[in-house]
Amino acid sequence: MSKTIFKYSLTTLFIFFFLNCEKDDICIQDIQETPDLILLMLDSEDNNTRKSPLGFRIRAIGTENILTQSNGDSIPLPLNTKEKITQFEFILNEGNDNENIDTLQINYQRIDQFINRACGYRANFILQKPSITLLNPGNDWIKGYIILKDTITDEKAAHLGILY
Repeated sequence: MSKTIFKYSLTTLFIFFFLNCEKDDICIQDIQETPDLILLMLDSEDNNTRKSPLGFRIRAIGTENILTQSNGDSIPLPLNTKEKITQFEFILNEGNDNENIDTLQINYQRIDQFINRACGYRANFILQKPSITLLNPGNDWIKGYIILKDTITDEKAAHLGILY
């Protein structure tokens, strides 16, 4: 009788410990973090032609970080996950006498996506109407924009085209 009680006790103890084990809290590196807005610079006369302006830089308002083109024709822009807007200065002919700065505000809605307990949440974005607001009208070198993909969930394709 005592051997049977011992076996049941040992089995119950084993099941109790097995069921109370926590899964590893490891975030796999293949999981993509919050995606950036991918921007293309396009010719205003032919929306299908990619065009890189000379002396061109982008600076996020409130920082000294200069953002540049990554793979020749696309520019990743990090969006502020704590706000519904992010503002950038688009600088043409930087450092020259004819330097021209257009300040653009990008309007979006953030949607949080739960990945898992280890990785937590990541933000996805949906561009709102109007997607871009020009904050300093005047001598504008940017002529307009085209929404190429209004939902920002990955960085595989461009989301916004700037016409100049």
